[in-house]
Amino acid sequence: MPNLDTLLKMSLYVALVLVMPGPTNTLLLSSGLKVGLRGTWPLLIAEALGYLAGIAAWGFFLSALAVGRPWLPAAVKLVSAAYILLLAVKMWGASRTLHDVPGGPVTFRDLFVTTLLNPKALLFASTLFPLEAFHSIRYFASTIAAFLMVLIPVGIGWSCLGGLLTARRAWARHTSTLLRGACVVLVAFSGSLLYSVFNR
Repeated sequence: MPNLDTLLKMSLYVALVLVMPGPTNTLLLSSGLKVGLRGTWPLLIAEALGYLAGIAAWGFFLSALAVGRPWLPAAVKLVSAAYILLLAVKMWGASRTLHDVPGGPVTFRDLFVTTLLNPKALLFASTLFPLEAFHSIRYFASTIAAFLMVLIPVGIGWSCLGGLLTARRAWARHTSTLLRGACVVLVAFSGSLLYSVFNR
């Protein structure tokens, strides 16, 4: 079973990555704009199932692949650090296109498939989840439970954001400051991953 410190540290980093705009969050925002939280909440189940399937597939696959390849975890961390840095750079100006959301209704299947294929699932499995999570079903279940406790509020937040931006358009101009603050934190996180690879 993971200790509390491990779960809290993982949850903090997971929250930082989950809160950033991406394909899944864009669909949640789009649904929130159109049907509000009441009509969007079933999509949170699709998001949870998509991440669960993606994290499990990547995590157990990489865990098996790493046997006899001691360099693989470090290589995946380097790729993850580069992805986080790229995400931060792309999201620096994301507030200018926050309203450019898909026009059609968002279905359960749309959100599940989008989340399953989301690169964040690989990042969670390869870098943010403890390696032990993919060696024990009980450890994995505990880690996933902590992950879901972060995922649900973030998903609700993105769903509500659409309604808030529709009702209070004056708030939209403050989105840039919030996103750029999160970008700075992600750059620092990317740097910490690089440090952990080269300071071994």
